[in-house]
Amino acid sequence: MRTWLGVLLAGTLWAVLEAQTPATLWRFFGNPAPNNPALPGVGKQTIYYPCLNRLYAVDMEDGTLKWQYPADAPLNTTILGQPVEGEGLVYIGASNGNVLALDAQTGSLRWVFTADSAPTARPVLREGVLYVGTGRGEVYALNARNGEPLWREPYRADDYIAGQLVTDGETLFFGTNGGLVHAISTAGGRRRWTFRLPAPNYDPQPVLANNSLYVTSNDVVIALNPASGAVRWSRRFNTEFRLAPAADENYVVVLTRENRVFVFDHMGKIVAGDREPIELRYEPLTAPQIHDGKLWIVTRRGTILCYTLPEGKLEWLYTLRPPEGTVDANNRRIAYLAISGKLVFVPNGFVIATAEGNLTAFRYGWVDRIPPQVLRTTPSVGEMLSGQLPLDFTARIRDDGSGINPDTVQWLLNDEPLPVEYEPSLGELTVRLRAGTAAKPLPDGRHTMTIVASDWAGNTVRHTWAIYIDNSLRRAPARPQQPQQPGTPGGRGGGGGGRGPDF
Repeated sequence: MRTWLGVLLAGTLWAVLEAQTPATLWRFFGNPAPNNPALPGVGKQTIYYPCLNRLYAVDMEDGTLKWQYPADAPLNTTILGQPVEGEGLVYIGASNGNVLALDAQTGSLRWVFTADSAPTARPVLREGVLYVGTGRGEVYALNARNGEPLWREPYRADDYIAGQLVTDGETLFFGTNGGLVHAISTAGGRRRWTFRLPAPNYDPQPVLANNSLYVTSNDVVIALNPASGAVRWSRRFNTEFRLAPAADENYVVVLTRENRVFVFDHMGKIVAGDREPIELRYEPLTAPQIHDGKLWIVTRRGTILCYTLPEGKLEWLYTLRPPEGTVDANNRRIAYLAISGKLVFVPNGFVIATAEGNLTAFRYGWVDRIPPQVLRTTPSVGEMLSGQLPLDFTARIRDDGSGINPDTVQWLLNDEPLPVEYEPSLGELTVRLRAGTAAKPLPDGRHTMTIVASDWAGNTVRHTWAIYIDNSLRRAPARPQQPQQPGTPGGRGGGGGGRGPDF
């Protein structure tokens, strides 16, 4: 009875882990896209992936290519914003000022509208109307079926519109680089109100949640009434905010210049991050995102972080990596891929793009049965060395399925734990044994080393090998580390992806 109960509980725990843990579903490779100004767009069954001068329509389930636009030579312009699907079409903006509507099934061009300037903001499609914001501050309302303007003339903010247009159905909200938040009617494009931020902002994107509009400005977090633009509350800090906030029906989250996280309720009360600091492991690349009640952070070190709310407990970490052995033009190791923008959420998962033109899809509940890999160890198998201090041991590990849980990483010497440092973005383990600490020289003879690590799906690797100590040997000089250039795009291009966690 106990045996069957144990098996049942273990199976239930495994199923719960898999249901909650993202794992890689597929990868698609487009053309390299350094400094990509556009995000992938999500349709009913398709991911629309803009790679500078080409758009790829990728099957959401298996990562195969459905079509690309243009089908032959690339565009002589750059795709901006984020593709939007609706009315049987997919809409994209380009740096030459064009807004293009493509057939969602075939990728053939249906209509083109030319704006006065480049459509820089991520557009909004609502009830058959496509709203487009531009780099010179124009906002257009277009008939989504044929591209005809619906307003007598565009709304003119006379400043660069950044980020995304936001709407509650009757009003469009957006921020400009000069520090103004605009609210205009969707019917006619008339100004309802503007609010001037206390200082120009690095990221003037307003966020609409729980009937409030949230913005950051230099050292202030502000909640506005979306109907009037009046300030509901504001909180000033002794630091600086460089990114827009995130918000859902429960919480508002901001990130400081020092990579600290503060969580508010909708009345402006700090509920986490004040007395017990929540500090990010790496510098964020984009504004935070809240999805399904969790906080998501994309970082500048190719790593995605997921935290619980409001506590701020790390729940998942994953680093996007190129194939092992990838080097740059100077023969330096590329440890991680440079992420190019925010996570884009899809049903039961999300996708993320990198500067090398790599689009990776993650899915909750996707079965990951492959444990982490131990790729390189120093000392190596059977190596003979002096046991005199100081001693340095290093290794590299990776897991392309669900990622390595840092809390599970161990380095054992003769089954006794050693003080190990694990750097997730590089996938590197380091043990440093020094005189003046609890470490002691190793005696002559055979010694067993073991590295233990588990991924977030619960798969565990236990990699064991033997080394030999001969203290009559002179201690070897420190080995020079292999030069590496983390995060440099690898310049791969090509075709479609395939299902599975091994790449």
